[in-house]
Amino acid sequence: MKEEGHERRVRASLLGSGAITILVGLAWSAAFIHFDRPVLAALNGCLIVFGIALVWLVYQRRLTAAALLAGLFLPLFIAASCLFDNVPDGVHHGTQMHFLAVALGGYFVFRRGGIYMKYVMPAFCLVGFAVFSNTSIGFHDPALVIPASAAEIGVWTNTLTAMVELVFIVVIMNADLSVRRMMDVEMRKAVANGDFQLHYQPQINEAGKVVGAEALIRWRHAKMGNVPPAEFIPLAEETGLIIPIGNWVLRAACAQLAQWEAQPEAQHITMAVNVSASQFRQPDFVQSVSEIVRLSGATPSKLKLELTESMFVDNIDATVAKMNALKAIGIIWSLDDFGTGYSSLSALNSFPLGQIKIDKTFVHGMLTNVPNMVVTEAIIELAGKLNLQVIAEGVETVEQFNRLREAGCLNYQGYLFSPPLDIDAFSKFLSPEPPRIEPVSRHLLELPA
Repeated sequence: MKEEGHERRVRASLLGSGAITILVGLAWSAAFIHFDRPVLAALNGCLIVFGIALVWLVYQRRLTAAALLAGLFLPLFIAASCLFDNVPDGVHHGTQMHFLAVALGGYFVFRRGGIYMKYVMPAFCLVGFAVFSNTSIGFHDPALVIPASAAEIGVWTNTLTAMVELVFIVVIMNADLSVRRMMDVEMRKAVANGDFQLHYQPQINEAGKVVGAEALIRWRHAKMGNVPPAEFIPLAEETGLIIPIGNWVLRAACAQLAQWEAQPEAQHITMAVNVSASQFRQPDFVQSVSEIVRLSGATPSKLKLELTESMFVDNIDATVAKMNALKAIGIIWSLDDFGTGYSSLSALNSFPLGQIKIDKTFVHGMLTNVPNMVVTEAIIELAGKLNLQVIAEGVETVEQFNRLREAGCLNYQGYLFSPPLDIDAFSKFLSPEPPRIEPVSRHLLELPA
């Protein structure tokens, strides 16, 4: 799979930050050793270690860890520098706080990160910049302050370095925005021209028989090739295109479900379709889904709409009303990624669910992590007592399959059985021969959304 454009820009930003911090740390450590400031030299030695760790994490493709390290360490280091070696003395201005503006610019590069990278870090940098720009807070002990003879060099060095980093971030931001605009235009064309297609990942029962399929959207672009869902779905959410895309997915999935019902070997198969939060919150969602199912001719009870736990946090009454309205015509509701959200148990108690999907993180870790196995077994037992169907996703090894079966799980989905398949390959998969339960190399196949 080709590397995503946004990921490339994040890697470039992190590598650039790592390289600059190593160079700056080396320069100032040498300077402070020369000026007999061992504490300040050690402080900048930490900067060297940070830069090396950042570069190593990026080369290991652990971008999330690298971004968190940068988001945690850099603002704190800059604040420490403002308190120690860069305190204004009435003659020389503090310049280390300029790097807080650079870190603030990182918000735009890491805007898809978690709460810390999106809100806490920018707020900390903004407050820090305002405080250190207008006060002389800091330690004035000569052993902890940059010597006057080097202060003038420090003013120019810090200012120029901060300007270089800021320009670097602006270039990355501009490139990212340009790509996003291009992707937005191309997605609108794809919606209008019907360039998306569905792949179907088989869902297997304990006897190895295909009992269902999950519909997963794919986009093959004439010039960009296969565009991973992880690259275009978040943008579709931001731009509102997820609503027409989601409606297209539902129409295509229902049409395919109706075709399977006309085939003796496939008429028992159910269809699972993911519903986005934006799509679900539309005022006409119930009417739209009902009309799509009616026009397709598919049996509503063979359609499973998958929701995530995050959609159960707000507007509970409205959510329950919509779910009940579609349940009344036979549609089954499935709770996706069960166990990873904030309201799993309350969701089981409050919402009209018919199925839960055990998240793949539990499946992957249950053989090596006892708590994961305990949680997985508890989920299966709880689902049985509540008369809910349960399916484990992300099953990749025979050992996982056997352990889940021993725990009482009767339905499975994952690369052990098959990756997502186009309709022709899926039809071949539905041969009279039972699926072979053999591990499938994830490195040779495109990962599902």
